[in-house]
Amino acid sequence: MFKRLRKVLSFILKLYILYALAAGVLIFAFPVSPEPDWEGRIDSERFYGEEGYDQVVLLENPYLAALARRDLIAGAQETIDVAYYSLARDYSAEAFIGELLAAADRGVKVRILLDGVRALGSPLKKVRSELFEHENIELKLYEPIDLVRPWTWNNRLHDKYIIADYSHAIIGGRNIGLRFFDPQDKSAVRDRDVLIISQGKQDPASVLHQFKAYFTEQWQSPWAERAGRGLFARFGSEDVRNRLQAAAEELFPDKIDWHALAFPTNKVTLIHNPLGRLNQEPWILMEVAALLASARERAVLQSPYFIPTPTMEKFLPSRPLAAETVIVTNHPGSPGYANLSAMAGYLNRKQSVKRLAAEIHEYYDPYRSLHAKTYVFDSRLSLVGSFNFDARSSFLSTESMVVIDSPEFAELLTEKIKGIIGDSQPAEAMTPLRKVSLSILRLVFWPFSFLL
Repeated sequence: MFKRLRKVLSFILKLYILYALAAGVLIFAFPVSPEPDWEGRIDSERFYGEEGYDQVVLLENPYLAALARRDLIAGAQETIDVAYYSLARDYSAEAFIGELLAAADRGVKVRILLDGVRALGSPLKKVRSELFEHENIELKLYEPIDLVRPWTWNNRLHDKYIIADYSHAIIGGRNIGLRFFDPQDKSAVRDRDVLIISQGKQDPASVLHQFKAYFTEQWQSPWAERAGRGLFARFGSEDVRNRLQAAAEELFPDKIDWHALAFPTNKVTLIHNPLGRLNQEPWILMEVAALLASARERAVLQSPYFIPTPTMEKFLPSRPLAAETVIVTNHPGSPGYANLSAMAGYLNRKQSVKRLAAEIHEYYDPYRSLHAKTYVFDSRLSLVGSFNFDARSSFLSTESMVVIDSPEFAELLTEKIKGIIGDSQPAEAMTPLRKVSLSILRLVFWPFSFLL
């Protein structure tokens, strides 16, 4: 009887694995190809302006990025909307939640939207009562894990932005975790955000209205579900408050005059991918491709890795490009970069990357890696946000970026990227273990570049 039951369970498990492979992996092997007239739908001229309503602050320094989040939340008077891919289980995330709780105590309406898979490992489970019993806080999870429908597994919320009232927003590549805010952390990364300062509700041309519309679209989508109480464990509320306050005081020191650090802009525009399950039209990739095709002098592309799949290449402009194209990414052998599957994908598509760029700079550091996603065109337009140059960010995940028309900001951003290139150490020989690991992973992931 026991053997028969085991055989039945084994059969069911094998059947489920085949079902999951087909419905959760192979179904995504056919990304959306470009429509014949897709380029005619892209109006890159809309990114240019004459006198913008928004100012921008480059958040390159990790401590400055932490302070900006603290001050944005502390200065909110009416609403705070948060959309994040990941909150780490460390005191920086606890401090972040603590600031949100303090804002809610002041009467600010707080809405938190998190990726439904990554939220399972977040510190939110420690503050169940604080979040669910607070009249000013709402929490939703975007596409929670569903074992019955494997095609939902790749519908991930990859955005990283915060909106306060109609006055401030932060968007970039940083998730909430010590590795993004403390350069001394053992797994620290070099990342980048932008703080956007608007004049307020009286300025309908401000990008803050676009942020609000996008968050509302995500919040009201059928894939955003209210988090159930069963997800979180009980934790004493007074103990929570004490720990969060202590963490906030340790991580967040004095305030900063953000207006003094801000650059003027001609215009700021939000771009994002469509929402939906399965493969979607690659809106951000299309915008980047159009800007790359129209650039005349220089294009600088920075991403943690570049994996231009054959379908992605159909959207990219034909070579040679008019502009000198420079790519900045991680070195496959850098000890500071741990995402070996991404590096395997990068190595598999290295020839395509070489055809795209006149220069390729691979950042090598024993302890740190690059995580920023940034694009600069003709020393005027700058794109900063969550979009990685891969198929997942192109066709599957929710992604968002701001397009900033500001020669002054573009000049600063270009200098920061040059500094990263200058900080890169001479690449040492790849360790035998890493070389073998990458060789194996290149073979394993070669058929699955559409999911990297």
